[in-house]
Formats: sequence, structure tokens, C-alpha cells
Amino acid sequence: MLQVPTLPNYQLPQPNYNAVKIDIHNPTVGNTTCPVQQPQYNSQYAPVTAPYYTYPQTQLYDYPQVNNAQPYYQPAVQPVNVNASANATANATAAVQQPVVQQPVAQQPAAQPVACQPCPPCPAVPAPQVAQAAAAAAATVQPAPQQVNINQAPQPAPVATAPQMNPAAPAEAPKVEVVPPVEAAPQVDLNGFIAKLNDPDFEVQANTMEEIANMVNDETQKAKATELLDSKIIDALTNIINTDSSKLAGPTQEQITARQKLMSGQQISDQEKALATTITPMEQAERNKSYAMFTSAILEKLYADEVQKLTGTTVPLTELPAAMTIVDQLKDNPNPMVRTSAIEALSYIQNPEYKKDLTTLFTIAKNDQDKGVQEAATAALDKLNQI
Repeated sequence: MLQVPTLPNYQLPQPNYNAVKIDIHNPTVGNTTCPVQQPQYNSQYAPVTAPYYTYPQTQLYDYPQVNNAQPYYQPAVQPVNVNASANATANATAAVQQPVVQQPVAQQPAAQPVACQPCPPCPAVPAPQVAQAAAAAAATVQPAPQQVNINQAPQPAPVATAPQMNPAAPAEAPKVEVVPPVEAAPQVDLNGFIAKLNDPDFEVQANTMEEIANMVNDETQKAKATELLDSKIIDALTNIINTDSSKLAGPTQEQITARQKLMSGQQISDQEKALATTITPMEQAERNKSYAMFTSAILEKLYADEVQKLTGTTVPLTELPAAMTIVDQLKDNPNPMVRTSAIEALSYIQNPEYKKDLTTLFTIAKNDQDKGVQEAATAALDKLNQI
């Protein structure tokens, strides 16, 4: 136990618990029973009742206080530079205290030693560091103390961790990569077919129309042939059908004589035979008209069948592409070979829905002046009656 010597009976000021007024050399914090000598203030100055600084205050020492309420401890705070805080406190105390004038007092009888609780040791502060510590303490703001229940186990210092996902928040939907659609590559060269059909060479036109007909009639290539159901293909075939061949060169009289000999079975020379089998430009144009009508009929039937599969309906005869062009050739073309080809083309696209219209057309064609046209119309009517 610390023995406190007998001190004169000074009037003790009321304790003020702040870091500014603590006596660094002889601190007393809230312990009125410890008769430690306190400095005497000059009576001509009013005692200081408020701190000069307004920043948050904290105690230098955290230990349990005895009161009627539940005892508690101050929470752990960040490390404090004791020398800096002590120097700041001493400097602040010196600033507000005035020189004390010692007054003679009567000697008091010696008091008996009083046992008190030991005061915490005061850190020794070198004098030269007071000014520097005061400046540092003025710029330092101490955190305000928080009350903590002493019965509660000390909590560990918080550790910075990565942010946790809120379990109540909805999970972020996975990102879906949108792939743009890839345009399907065509199976046939549509532009190539169109260019060949519009070629001025009649042989190129004939070979192209034969290729189209073979593709449509081949079951393994019918899926490719559907890409030929294009208006530009139909327009090219229609242009071939409507070609004006009257201005083109036709067979000469020598060619006609050679052909008559060849057809009658007469002996002809090789030169006459070559002349008889040579096709003139006009004849090539008329032949391509027959090819174009038959090729158009093949595509029209394919078109009608595809519509029937997709919609369950039948396209009327008058709405089939190039169908009316073929009918016009049957009625008006002066070449009997072209009229015969028109009958065969219409007979190819026959359908129960078209029976009435086709019967009318073929009946009229039976009265044609050309015997070959009459025979073609009769055969078409017989085929139509079998439906």
C-alpha cells in the first residue's frame, strides 16, 4: 500500500474528467480519497469548467469504474502514443493554469496515514518534447469511447474480407451469348441459271432448260429444284416463249428440198444431208419456245404441289406462273409445232381442280387446222378423263 504523507488542507477542486486537466506528474482520475497534492488556483481567476478543445475526448487509462450501475470496461481503442498524449495534456494544462501564489497557512496536526488504492504509474515525459507533442495532439482526433459489457467476451478485431454475396439477393442469370443467325448457303446458282436463260445463244438457252427439267424430275434433287421457283426464272422463260422469231432467218428453199428428200427416203448426198439437218435461227427460237413452255409447266406443277403440302389448298389454274402465257400460245401461235407443245405442257399440269378449264381448251384444240395439233388435243382429253 502506498503511504501518502500529511499534506496541508487545500481545497480540492471538483474532478473534471477530461484529458486536458489531468496532472501528468501526479494524476488523479475520479479518486477523491487519494490525498494527492493538487495545485492551488489563484482566486482572482474563475476556475476553468470547460475544455478548450472540442474534439472527442477519451481517457488515457481504461479500467473498471465503481458505481451503482453494472460495471463496464472501455472498449479497446487504437494504439495511442502515450508520450504524445501526455505531452499534449501537459502543454494544455500549462496554458490554462496561472502561477500560484503561495499563502502562509497554519500548521495542521499530522494526519494519520491513510491507505488508498494505488494510482497507475505516470509516464515520465521529457520536458523538451512537450511543445512538439502538444502540436501533434492538437492535430490528432481521438475516437469516442464506446461502452462494452464486461461479461461479454472480447471480440476480435475486424478483419477486412472480400464482400460476401447476399443470399437473399436473386442469383445473377448466366450470360447467354447471342449468336447471329447464319444465312443458309443456296444449293443452286440461281443467278447463273437466270444469266443462261437470258443468253442470246439459243443453244445455251436450250441446254439450261434441259438441266432444269432434269433437276425437277429427279427425286434426289427436288429439294434443290424448289430454289428455282423464283419470279426471275419464270420471267426468263416467259421472254423465251414470247420471242418474235418472224425477223430471224428461216430455212432456205434448198434446205426445204433436202429435207423433203430425206423424209421420203430418197438417196441424198452428205452435203444435202448436212443441209437438211441444219437448224436455222428462226427454227431454234421456235424450238426453244416449246422447251420453255414444257419447262414452265414442270415448275408450275412443282409450285402447286408445294403449296398443297404446306397449306392444303390448290392454286387456281389462272394463278399459276406462266400458265396463261402457254394458253395464249395455244390459241394464237401460227407455228403448229408450238401449238402442239402448248397442249402437251398444259396436259402435264393437269389436276382434278383444273379438269373443267382444261377440257374446254383441249376440245377447242381438236378443231385445229393442223392434224398434229388435233391428235395432241385428243390424247390430252383421254388422259384428262382418267383423273
